[in-house]
Amino acid sequence: DSTVRLPLTSRVDPLFDQSATCSCTFEVVECVALSNCARFETIFVLEEQQQQTKIDLIQNITLCADIAGRYLTAYRLHQQISSQRTKSSSLLERAGLTTWLDLPGAVNTESNLDNNLSDKQCSEIISLAQRLSSMDGALNLSSHLGLIAGGLAPRPNRPDREVIFRPYSSRDAHILLQLKRTVEVVSVVDREEDGLESGKRPKNSRGRIKTLLDGALSAGKAARNEDIVPEIKQLKEYGSDGTPPKGVADVVAQAAIEKAVQPSVESCVARLIAMETADDITQLRQQVNEIASSLCLDSKDGSRLTKMANELLHQPTILLREGKLSRSEIDDVIRSIEVELRSHA
Repeated sequence: DSTVRLPLTSRVDPLFDQSATCSCTFEVVECVALSNCARFETIFVLEEQQQQTKIDLIQNITLCADIAGRYLTAYRLHQQISSQRTKSSSLLERAGLTTWLDLPGAVNTESNLDNNLSDKQCSEIISLAQRLSSMDGALNLSSHLGLIAGGLAPRPNRPDREVIFRPYSSRDAHILLQLKRTVEVVSVVDREEDGLESGKRPKNSRGRIKTLLDGALSAGKAARNEDIVPEIKQLKEYGSDGTPPKGVADVVAQAAIEKAVQPSVESCVARLIAMETADDITQLRQQVNEIASSLCLDSKDGSRLTKMANELLHQPTILLREGKLSRSEIDDVIRSIEVELRSHA
């Protein structure tokens, strides 16, 4: 089931009043997991379906999506733990969740996991969800994944260990192979969803997660490229297994962030914004062109109105592409253009 129905109470999150009756429903339109011995990350694309609430939840829908993502992850993790608990509980307790999930055969891939939850299981899920950390937004996610790919991000399994940038370490570079394999899995899923007969990508399968992972791969490769970040040559003498002095590594790491990670992040975010706004731009231009065509039937100078419509569309189109015009503002823009066209018809 790809739907997340989230009842919002103070038990779920202290920010919600216990007396408030409210819920949100999200559709999981894209999802992937990046898991290894150092980290376990799940990436979701959620689309809001409906709200039932007595309070103004629209103002903080990002918070609701954040909670939905954490509870969905906790629910699925709890299913995995429950299905394997009898035969691997001791290992789980000793090694921790991330290491346990990275073991061959640890993940139950059967789709018919038990969905009947007791009160105790619900409490365990809530407890687990509240321990998970999360982030949202294209910029935050792209930056986070770019640092991971570049070997520049802290390791959740060793939060007390300082991050030392080692661009020539084959062990640190292994994350690139893991990201590449994750991208390949996402690509296969996308192709299966697209359908061989149509050759078109459905509305809710636009490869936004693939774009994020591609951006991370680009950042990771660039951070280890001497032509892009010549400063990394200072660390070459330490080879694949050596650890450079922290002071030198920090200076080189900052250069890698500025010259490799940040440009890759900017490019990735620009692609994501373009993907998100493509349908909105099409809708805007189509409706304005229909209005102009209707007015042209009653006008002696239809070509002039068509030209004016295109000129009036230019600025809002640019704003949509830059993410500076929201979807909720499109109808107001269309009405404003219609008034302007009618005044010259």
